[in-house]
Amino acid sequence: MRRNPAVPAFLLSISLLFILMAGCGSSTSGDIDIPITTELQDARSFFLQGREAFDLERRDEARTHFDQAIEADSTFALAYLYRSLCAESPGEQNFYADLAVQHVAGASDGEALLIDLREAEIQRDLDRRALLARRLKARYPRSPRALYLYAQVQAEKQDVYAERTALETALDINGLFAPALRAMANSYAFENPQNLREAERFARRYVNLYPDQADAHIVLGDVYRADMQLENARGEYTQAAIVDRDSYIAYVKRGHAQTFIGLYNDARRDYAQATELGIGPAKAQSAHYRTLTWIYAGDLPRAIEENEAVLHTLPLLGLDAGKDFQSYYNTWYNRFLMCTEAKRFPEAEEALRQCSQFARRIAEQVESQSYTRTTESEIALLEGRLALARGEFIAASGHTDRAVDFLRPVRSARKRENTELLLGRIQLALGNPARALDHLIEANQDLIQVKFYHALALEGIGRNTEAESLFREVAHWNFSDIEYAFIRERAMARVYGP
Repeated sequence: MRRNPAVPAFLLSISLLFILMAGCGSSTSGDIDIPITTELQDARSFFLQGREAFDLERRDEARTHFDQAIEADSTFALAYLYRSLCAESPGEQNFYADLAVQHVAGASDGEALLIDLREAEIQRDLDRRALLARRLKARYPRSPRALYLYAQVQAEKQDVYAERTALETALDINGLFAPALRAMANSYAFENPQNLREAERFARRYVNLYPDQADAHIVLGDVYRADMQLENARGEYTQAAIVDRDSYIAYVKRGHAQTFIGLYNDARRDYAQATELGIGPAKAQSAHYRTLTWIYAGDLPRAIEENEAVLHTLPLLGLDAGKDFQSYYNTWYNRFLMCTEAKRFPEAEEALRQCSQFARRIAEQVESQSYTRTTESEIALLEGRLALARGEFIAASGHTDRAVDFLRPVRSARKRENTELLLGRIQLALGNPARALDHLIEANQDLIQVKFYHALALEGIGRNTEAESLFREVAHWNFSDIEYAFIRERAMARVYGP
């Protein structure tokens, strides 16, 4: 599932895949909607303000209101849960999630289910989350929030039909429910079967209902980007920046549009503005996107230089290596991939050592055996990727075996997807496209890099029509992350020639 196409795949955040949002406007209670348990009116008022801001992706504002709700009622379990969703680090997320668990005895059954779902997400237990989401939906069948949560879990299970059906039901109940409008637009834009006309319909409906909200224009801009309407996308992101001058996301998104139009200097200015406006890790993420413009422009050495500059800049942005592990992880991870791609192996080794260190510190904050095992598995895959770049195929395969071993106790039907991607790449490098295809069809088909290597495997066995279709999809992707930066030019060459 690709809710935010600009986010890199591995450990770039531990943001929840199922965001617990209520309908915009007033909340109902009882069997219609999940209760809000607090006896203090001030706490309830602050919470509702925060939830409304959260629904519309105004996270900084939401964080402030949830803090106020907690200050008014220190036993408010649901406020702690939502505050964890607005946290700026894994440690902070866990801190507030633990407080939600500590106060769950005073919460309703529905709120307890939401808190259990949060715990299951930390444990990477998709089966349990699916069970809890079904229970929530059965308990509150007319709650847009419960239906939305159920839809998100179905999307992660890649049951798009069930996802969209639940979202449609949520919108039938509450047509103003912004999270469902956003999710429907994103689903039709980025999940198969794709339907860009439906995506635009839901995005326009969102804009028409909330014209003064930056997120509505951002969602429509994303749909335009998916439909190769880059100028229209840039216009919507500009409108988002007009209605909310403090929205760093609007500038990040416009930077993406400028990048794919080919206006690299304009894109860099937008990313610089986003860095200035962002808070905490958002500053670093915007700076990372700026480095990618050099890769898209065909200058990988300059991108590596810019990445080093970001490393030196992080302390100046107020990010501390002793606590802001995610931002430092992201920067070293990008450096590892860049240096590996450039075959600057000593630098890649150091970057891998550093990003592994920060990944493990993030896992320590999360305090989950499943998360720790997943982290060690992903580190093993990075080691395998470095071995593959060196042409050390036996060593690369050995690292995939280690990755699988780490994941054996993890309860998830999709736990091997990243391993299958690396195994497919190894077989492609060995000149075995048919064996590569066997692995790649088991990888996450929503990832753009999987589609690219899948296309290479199809091309290798002579299924050229299918390969060309996938290459074209990759070439027209228009959503920025570091993996895509490495393959976009190659896909464009397959479609349009060198």
